Amino acid sequence: MEPSRLIPTAMKLNQISNLNIYILDQYKDFIYYHEILKIPDFMPGSSQADIIDLHKKMDHDERVYSYINEWGLHYFGFRFPDKLDRYTIIIGPYLDVTPSIYSLSRNYNLSSLKGEELGEIIDEIHVLTTDQANSYASVLAQFKFMIEKEPKQIILVTNKAKEAEQTRIANTKLDEETELVELRYKIERDFMYAVEQGNKTEALKLIGSGNLLFSFSDRFPNQPIRRVKNILIIMNTMLRIAAKNSNVPTILIHRISEKYALQIENSKKLATLNQLQDSMIVAYCDLVAANALSHYSKMIQMAIEHIQTFYDQQLNMLEIADACNTHPSNLSRRFKKETGLTITAYQQMLRINRAKYLLVSDPLTIEEIAWIVGYEDSSYFARVFKKETGMTPTAYREAN
Repeated sequence: MEPSRLIPTAMKLNQISNLNIYILDQYKDFIYYHEILKIPDFMPGSSQADIIDLHKKMDHDERVYSYINEWGLHYFGFRFPDKLDRYTIIIGPYLDVTPSIYSLSRNYNLSSLKGEELGEIIDEIHVLTTDQANSYASVLAQFKFMIEKEPKQIILVTNKAKEAEQTRIANTKLDEETELVELRYKIERDFMYAVEQGNKTEALKLIGSGNLLFSFSDRFPNQPIRRVKNILIIMNTMLRIAAKNSNVPTILIHRISEKYALQIENSKKLATLNQLQDSMIVAYCDLVAANALSHYSKMIQMAIEHIQTFYDQQLNMLEIADACNTHPSNLSRRFKKETGLTITAYQQMLRINRAKYLLVSDPLTIEEIAWIVGYEDSSYFARVFKKETGMTPTAYREAN
């Protein structure tokens, strides 16, 4: 069978299941695959390892195999012969229950950043009921038949059906618009937080020139330059607020804000405006980062950057001092003199600030947030949080 005959059917199966799909020949070579979801390197099954393992374990033709890896990711596989060849079709991953991000992160000792990435991946993986999974397995078992038989369709539509379909489409569109608005607001909140932290990499990832979520092409459809200028004016305001929230001196914010306001109005090309958007994000993030560290010595800047990177882990003074090319006692003395805080207190400040953000932006439990920001004991975390903010974590969440 020509591989070109397999691919259209594989694409149909992908449309039905909305799962990743893979086609391999008997030599374990990939003929075709379409990955809606990519498994990150720190998870089992990354780099298509689960697919290869399932293919190796399938030792009978025309049977559907169910495969579950150690993190609960499920796959289905089906193999069929064709003349001298054998082809294997695999779909997945999916979940039968939503796992606890907190438990997985803790059991596999994931860092805070990897825990956040895991949460994003889990949100994208479909959770199927037993009946849904069995239905996909049944469709997969008919794969060879689907290749050979292309059904002909005769479409019959009554007037009432048209009205019902129009109503369904209108309701679906409203639901999709609501989800889109909620998604935009969440990304906007995350974007503001990234800028307040001076994290330009994360800020650009959330709202860069390539992010179509914020293109708003339906506004001023015949005036694309005016539309983009309006978006950049709003973004300049958002960036200014984020910088102010990070205690950047007003005069510095005013200078950069005025600079970009003029550039926005004077730009006459879309390409220039798109470049300007990314340039603004980088400039404001750099302003926040520079202002936060500029009045510290190079040694203390290096120490702060190290602590910010590993704020959720137990700090090793020897390791930090070594990174700063100094002795631990000298580092401790200089750090307290320049920042007014001990290294431990500074780390605690970062943890509490992160916890504040998570309490109002994510529906995580207090225990999960405590672990994410580096506290093994959630009761101890609650006492520290109340001491620093005057409120319990629960009260802070309710108030905000």
